[in-house]
Amino acid sequence: MNNNRGTTLVELMVAMVIILIASLGFFSWLSTVMRMNTSIERSNTAYAMANDVADRLQRMNNNSLIQHNTNRKCFGYNSSGNIGECRNPADSAVDCNAGDPNKTNSALSSGTTGMTRYTNPTQSSNTPYLYDNNACVNTTWLTCRTSIPPPNINTGSNANIDHPNSTTGTPNYDSINPIRSYKGTTYYAVWSVAYMPCNAGTNTDRRKIFITVYWIDPEPAATTAASALNGATIKSVSLVVDKTIGAET
Repeated sequence: MNNNRGTTLVELMVAMVIILIASLGFFSWLSTVMRMNTSIERSNTAYAMANDVADRLQRMNNNSLIQHNTNRKCFGYNSSGNIGECRNPADSAVDCNAGDPNKTNSALSSGTTGMTRYTNPTQSSNTPYLYDNNACVNTTWLTCRTSIPPPNINTGSNANIDHPNSTTGTPNYDSINPIRSYKGTTYYAVWSVAYMPCNAGTNTDRRKIFITVYWIDPEPAATTAASALNGATIKSVSLVVDKTIGAET
């Protein structure tokens, strides 16, 4: 007797279900890999931008771009070898002239983002410090901040951020554009300046520059900064570099 028979409809459907399940798993894995690659690429781009800004600031002569605009900030190394804000040992108030970097409230940490409270672009509100609605692509920063509406700087988001701002920096902002676009993502650079060490008074030329480059994920299409974070998240990379006035190369 010939027992050979063709594939039944049930067997075909079972095979198709198995292939479908395997395909869904594969495409889910592929989607995850693509998101991870995109995240890594954005972080690398932001880090490269932060290093570029740091290099330019370190090479810059003593001017408004490397001087803070807010209350004087001073830092030292604490007993753990980490940067600590200078605080009065008696009352924990910020005190550059009699500071103690080992006070428990002297840390500048701002969660797992790596940003400090001196460069967190939404420290005081849910509106990012810099936001251009993609209007500043292929322009200089000077043109962007003076000629393109709406205003793209919201200093109220974090009064601790020193730069960029709308009143100082000319002509140097042309060489340090804090808003840059790459592959459909806009990156924003902000920085703050602090003096070292504690107890140095006003005579120190040693400074630390805190730099954060951030982007908004997903890239928003909002026309105002106030609505830019609706359904979106700030992501960032941060670094800290030294600057000694009088030692430029």
